[in-house]
Amino acid sequence: GAVRGRGGGRPRRRKHAAPVPRRRGARTPVRAAGAVRGRGRGPRRRGRAGALAEGPLCVGRSPILARGVHREQRIVTACPVEFERLGRIVRAETEDLSRRGAFVRTEELLPVGDVVELTITLPVDHRVRVISRVAHLLAPSAARALGRRPGMGFEFLEQDNEGREHLLSYLEDVLEQVTPPPQEVPRSIRVLIADPSHRLLDRLQTGLSEDGYLVSTARSGAEAYARMQHEAPDVLVAEADMPDTDGWTLAKMVLSRPGLDHVPIVLMSENMDDMRRLRAYRMGVRDVLHKPFTEEELSIRLRRLALPQREPPRAMLHGHLAQIGLPTLLSLLEFERKSGILVVLRDDQIARLFIAGGRVVKLEGPTPHGTPRDRLFSVLDWDDGNFEFVACEVVGADEIDLPTAAVLLEHARLRDEAARDR
Repeated sequence: GAVRGRGGGRPRRRKHAAPVPRRRGARTPVRAAGAVRGRGRGPRRRGRAGALAEGPLCVGRSPILARGVHREQRIVTACPVEFERLGRIVRAETEDLSRRGAFVRTEELLPVGDVVELTITLPVDHRVRVISRVAHLLAPSAARALGRRPGMGFEFLEQDNEGREHLLSYLEDVLEQVTPPPQEVPRSIRVLIADPSHRLLDRLQTGLSEDGYLVSTARSGAEAYARMQHEAPDVLVAEADMPDTDGWTLAKMVLSRPGLDHVPIVLMSENMDDMRRLRAYRMGVRDVLHKPFTEEELSIRLRRLALPQREPPRAMLHGHLAQIGLPTLLSLLEFERKSGILVVLRDDQIARLFIAGGRVVKLEGPTPHGTPRDRLFSVLDWDDGNFEFVACEVVGADEIDLPTAAVLLEHARLRDEAARDR
C-alpha cells in the first residue's frame, strides 16, 4: 500500500479512499474464481501456467458442456486406420469420426500431444491422410470401467483438400443413409441402471439423458431393488456380475414380484456367451448386452423396449376351402378391393397369394415350375384345405397381369375343356 512521492524521498502511506455509497438493494459484482477479464470481453478461465483457456469447462478429465453450446456431431463408424508407433505401422479402426477428429480403438497408445499421420481408409475405397495430434487417451483399465474399448482421441490438424472433400462427403452419406433418423423419446420413459462402476453410471446417465430418458442409477442390485419398491422404472438395465446381489438375483426378484414383473430387464456383462444368454432368456430377461458397447446401441435397444410396439397384423378372414372355394373368396376380395396376403394350406403344400386392390399380382409356391398364371390356375383347383387372409399393403410388379375376374373366367374355361376331354 506504500507509494512514493514525486520527489523521491521516504515513502508515504496512501490514504484510504472513502467508501462509495451504494443504493439499497444493489448487488455487489462477483467474479468467478480464477477468471480474468480481457479487453472488450467477458470473463475467461485461466488455464495452466496462467494461459487463458477457452472451450468447455473441465472437471478433472471429463468435459462438461453448458446447455446451448454446440458440440461437433460424431458419427459412429468403423474405418481401418494406420499410424506409426516406435518405427512400425499400427493397424486399428475408428470408433467414431467427425470433421475435426476421430477416436481410434487400439491398445497401442501414444503420449498425449504426439503428432502423427493417420491414414484412414473409407468404405468408398479412398485413403485419407491427415496430420493429427493425440488429444486424450482411454487406457484399458479406464475403458473397462466405462464399458468401452481402449483407444485414443485424435484432433485433425492438416489434411489435403481432396482428402477432406472425400471425408466430408462420406460423413454426409453416413448421416443420411446409415444412421437412422433421430427419434424423439418421451420424457416419461424412466430407466434404472445398476452397475458397481460409478464411471460407467456417469457415462450412461449423461448419454441417455441427452437422448431424452429420465435416468436413475444404483451401485448394487439391492439398492436397485429398493428403488423399485418406491417407483417402478420403464426399463431396468443391470450388470450381471455385481458383488453381493448380482444381476441374476435382481432379475429373479423383479420378475417374481407382482407389480414389477412387467418391467423389461436388460442384463449386461463382459462375459455374455451363448449359454449365459440362453440362461437369461429362459429367466424372462428381455435383452442382453455385451460389454463394451456404445451409447447409441444401448439407446436403440432401450427405445425398442420402452416405446409401445405395434401389434402384429391379425388375420381378418380364415376358414376351410370345403365351406368357401377359392374362386368365391377371390371374387369377394376383388369386390371389396382388399389388399393383403392370402395363405392357402393343403396337406403339406402351401401357397401365398399377394393381392393388391382385389387383384392377384403374385404367387409363391407350391411349385416353382410353370408360369405364374399357370401355377395360379393349379392352386384354384384345390377344393380342400385351410386359408387365412391378412390385410396389409402389397407393392411390387404384377406377375399375373390379368384381372381377377378374367383369371376366374379363364380357369373355368380350362376346367370345362379338361372335363370334356375326359
